[in-house]
Amino acid sequence: MEKGDTEEQLLMAKALLKNKLVSAIESISFCCRKVNKSDDEVAKAVIEVAGLFGVGSLWTAVYRVLVDFCGWESDIAAFRRRMNTLLKNVKLRFPCKYQAIQKPLAANSILRKDFSEWKKYIVPTDDRVFSRQMFIAEELLKLLSISI
Repeated sequence: MEKGDTEEQLLMAKALLKNKLVSAIESISFCCRKVNKSDDEVAKAVIEVAGLFGVGSLWTAVYRVLVDFCGWESDIAAFRRRMNTLLKNVKLRFPCKYQAIQKPLAANSILRKDFSEWKKYIVPTDDRVFSRQMFIAEELLKLLSISI
C-alpha cells in the first residue's frame, strides 16, 4: 500500500491479503528521484523496450520505472489508459493491458516495491521472472537517460 492510495486500492489490497493471494503488502520506504520526461521521449523509449518483450507481463517493469522515476499515476487502470493513449497509433506485439501489470504485482512482492528495493533484492537462482523484469527496467532507464 502506498501513501495516497484510493479507498478502492486499499480495499483491493485487503482482499488480496484476506484471500491469501499475497502474503504481505509492503509500503514504499524510499522515493526515487523524479525526472521530467516528455510524452514523446517516453513513447520512443517504451516502443523500443517493448520490442524486447517476450511476454506481456514485462509491462510491469515499464510501469515501475514510469511510476517511480517519471511521476506517472500508480493506479494501474489510469497508467494503462495513459500508456494506450500515448501509443494509440503504435502496433505492439504485446499491448499494455491491466492484467499484464496487475498479475505480476500480485504474484511477486518485490515488484510492488520501489525500484530502489529491486536493486537490493537477492534473486533466487530459480527466479527467471524477476531477472527479465529487471532487464527491461534497466533498458528503459537507459533509453530515458535516467541514472540511478
